[in-house]
Amino acid sequence: MQPTIICTARTPGMIYINGRFAGEASRQRPLFAPVSPSGAVYLEYRPLSGSDGALARRVVLSGGAPMADSLAQSEGLSCVAWPGGALEVEFAFHPRSLEYFEIEGKRCAIERNASTRLLTGGAEVVLPDGALPPTTTRQGDGLVLTGDVAGGGQYLVALSGDMSRLLGQLTADSIAPSDGGLYSAVISLRDSVGHGRLEQWLADGTGLAPVSSENVWSDGGPRWPKTAEGTMIAAAEAMLAGLPAEAEGYLSPALAASRPLDNIAEACDLCVPMAYAGPDPRPCVGLLKSVNDHLAEVRPLYYSAAPSGGRQGPWQIEGMAVE
Repeated sequence: MQPTIICTARTPGMIYINGRFAGEASRQRPLFAPVSPSGAVYLEYRPLSGSDGALARRVVLSGGAPMADSLAQSEGLSCVAWPGGALEVEFAFHPRSLEYFEIEGKRCAIERNASTRLLTGGAEVVLPDGALPPTTTRQGDGLVLTGDVAGGGQYLVALSGDMSRLLGQLTADSIAPSDGGLYSAVISLRDSVGHGRLEQWLADGTGLAPVSSENVWSDGGPRWPKTAEGTMIAAAEAMLAGLPAEAEGYLSPALAASRPLDNIAEACDLCVPMAYAGPDPRPCVGLLKSVNDHLAEVRPLYYSAAPSGGRQGPWQIEGMAVE
């Protein structure tokens, strides 16, 4: 099957493929272009507005699939290879910027580039993208920095008192301090059913240590799947979350007895709906696995399902296979 490159961009821009103008692309309007199943494909992106810079990158294909090594150093590209030869390529150039602020009278900065880092003159800490300047609290001999993340969420960084060493860090939907250096964090797993964790952490001059953790529903209750595809995804997500009893609840008793999802954490990082139709007409979902910082691959997980009025939704998975 001839591969197809699907180009998107954070900022709308012009796309050139192998030196020829191919069209305009944005996240809302992807550009589809067939390419040769083997050899190098030269991609160029020229933004039409904003502060994003132009990019030129090379992707090498073999047998219709991208070679991981050709993308290992491709800053500004995020690629997902789907079954059937569909290769999604997103252009997201991040110009370097520095935002300065003070911590206890010392000048520090947040550096934004391909990653976001906290610079203190000693410890260098990788922060979540969109991290805003923190507020500071003394806890024993250490410093605890807490801040918001643009678009939602919060982060916590524990440093030694002189800011020379990173003692620990966490990112959560919300982080709230309580007495004695304790912090409560609510962490959504961002899955389809709505799993989350309520955690307590102790921050002091020696580090950041977990105190307790319990499973919670991010929205106060479960969002049980309503379709066969959603049921298959929910079963995989439950197993990835370390909830085997819930995962088995989506399966027929005969299938559950064979424990087909025991090794799913080795096969994927996420279970997702299939974005593009593959060559096999059987129903399937995608097992997405990160290959390097710029490439992820998706394998199909085929399944069969039947209506069943169970506690965890109206469908039950009766069979599955990965090929």
